[in-house]
Amino acid sequence: MKYTTAIVLAATTATSAFASGLIIEDGNSSADFGSAGQIDWIVDGANQLFAQEFWYRVGGSNDETNIASLDNIGTVLTDTNPFTDDRADAISQLWSDGRLEFETLFTLRGGLPGSGESSLAEQISITNTSDAAISFSFFQVVDFDLGASANDDFGSIVDGNVAMQSDSGSSILSETVATPFPSAFQMGTADEILSLFGNGVADDLNGNAAAEGNVAWAFQWDITLQSGESFLISKNKTIVPAPGTMAFLGFAGLTASRRRRS
Repeated sequence: MKYTTAIVLAATTATSAFASGLIIEDGNSSADFGSAGQIDWIVDGANQLFAQEFWYRVGGSNDETNIASLDNIGTVLTDTNPFTDDRADAISQLWSDGRLEFETLFTLRGGLPGSGESSLAEQISITNTSDAAISFSFFQVVDFDLGASANDDFGSIVDGNVAMQSDSGSSILSETVATPFPSAFQMGTADEILSLFGNGVADDLNGNAAAEGNVAWAFQWDITLQSGESFLISKNKTIVPAPGTMAFLGFAGLTASRRRRS
């Protein structure tokens, strides 16, 4: 029999639910979820992530909407491995705009102290709760600062659904595998990628597959759901020490610097 413990948080809006952040922890790792999405991923004391956000755009709209700005129906923190680590290591959230519901589940698995290893499994279930078919685009946006530094990362998207990124200063590799296959993808600088969303323009990703410096990337799924139909996206991120990844990715190094959030 599997035992779990859970903390349930009811919320009427995303802002009230995440005003002070919600943290999941396991092994050598923690992840914090703020008012706009995931705002850090700390492994052995170093923050590897600047931001992760989910956006969507219903057909005919001129801009994308961050799902964290929608009504937050509820949040559940769960401990999925209480016999090895008694801290909450998973967070489930349900968001709604009155037509579409977005249910997200993040499960963190940390490594041993000092190992530099961590993984984050993610599932996003999108359900059409309206009485008519809805066509929309859904976006995952990720801005890693591997090694707790920006401007010295190198990234590539392989086979259309694998995002790989490494850091020159600490030889850290991250990898994200997404299923089902995205409709489009884009790797670029953080300024390029983040500026595509919430800018008053309906943007689609351009298929660029490599970048260096302050790297960020995004996946896009173009979806049509009938009334009552759901769409499931699964992703798994891993962070590991990876000597030699510079040669694998085929990039040259740049000077590291850490960004500050405004």
